[in-house]
Amino acid sequence: MRNWRRIIAATGAAALAAGAVTLPADRVGHMVTPVAGCVGFAVLLWWWPRSRGWIAAITTGVGVVSIVVTMAVSGDGRAADAEVPTTLWMMLEPAVLAVLAYLTLRWATPRVALAASGTVAVGTALQVQRYLWFDPLWERAAGSLLWLFPAMLAAGAGWYLREVAERRRVAVAEAQQAQRLDLAADLHDFVAHDVSEIVAQAQAARQVLSPDQAMLAVLERIEAAGLRALSSMDRTVGVLRQPGDAATRPTGGMADIPEIVARFSQPGGTTARLKPEQMPDAPREVAAVAHRIVVEALTNVRRHAPEADTVTVELTDESSALSVTVTDAGGRRSDGGGRASGFGLAGLTQRVEAIGGTLTAGPQGDGWRLAATLPLTGTRRGDT
Repeated sequence: MRNWRRIIAATGAAALAAGAVTLPADRVGHMVTPVAGCVGFAVLLWWWPRSRGWIAAITTGVGVVSIVVTMAVSGDGRAADAEVPTTLWMMLEPAVLAVLAYLTLRWATPRVALAASGTVAVGTALQVQRYLWFDPLWERAAGSLLWLFPAMLAAGAGWYLREVAERRRVAVAEAQQAQRLDLAADLHDFVAHDVSEIVAQAQAARQVLSPDQAMLAVLERIEAAGLRALSSMDRTVGVLRQPGDAATRPTGGMADIPEIVARFSQPGGTTARLKPEQMPDAPREVAAVAHRIVVEALTNVRRHAPEADTVTVELTDESSALSVTVTDAGGRRSDGGGRASGFGLAGLTQRVEAIGGTLTAGPQGDGWRLAATLPLTGTRRGDT
């Protein structure tokens, strides 16, 4: 679609240049506003949608040019007897001004849009005075009102479509908020209840069982994990109920990874190792994604390869990128059966690609390897 817009912009500019050479107006001043307006419109098309912020400035500039041209060429009597080429340029001018008025009311911010479109309206209304200079005042006023109609119609269409888009946006936001509230209620009423029951059972078991240190340690780990799950769920419910900056603020960072890896190790079970022990520096967004990668990878090991002997988590700063690798060994049969299930890896891939990184996951030997490369260039370090 972007290429089509640029083709139209280039073709229109070429046609405008050819028309200016082969069909010049009698007094070049009549060509100034149409040429300026068409060039401005071509610029908007070429860089759309980045050029939306320029619409008001271009519209205001073209409107001012139209007013200045009217003041310069009115009163000489030549416009009233204009030939066909001059008439064509004079008819093109209100059309261009109407298009710019539409774009301004549709895309510019409201206050700026009203000011810019007002300038265009004045330019359109005054343009007719170039060839009504010697007519009675009431005819000149009626001519300006009639000439103003196309610009007002275009501006009204732009404002109407703007309001329709805003109502649609509000309706979608309200529907999403209703869904978030329903999800928050389900998390609070059902999932949180089940997790809190797990915590209560672990606490009760610690009170009634014999003082077996190994068993007490396991129960303490269960209780701590359940309490962490409840805290995470409380944060999630809060974000769902009151979305805003908190919904997009990264959670977790490089400083949290050593504790996550340490908690994963189990006596007599899987041993997790972190390389290096000192975490590299990374921007907050990158650190949050790296944190999610480690959590998801260790969760998959616990779910799909609980018999794994070792898990190695390695984070390496390669100056322009952060490399995150999680590899487990001894936790997968040699038949090559895959381990993917659910939506964890798919969601993780989206997060990584959203910041320009890459992620791969697949079998390696008798285990599984997940590797991600997160770019560091163009981001601010030290905010972890």
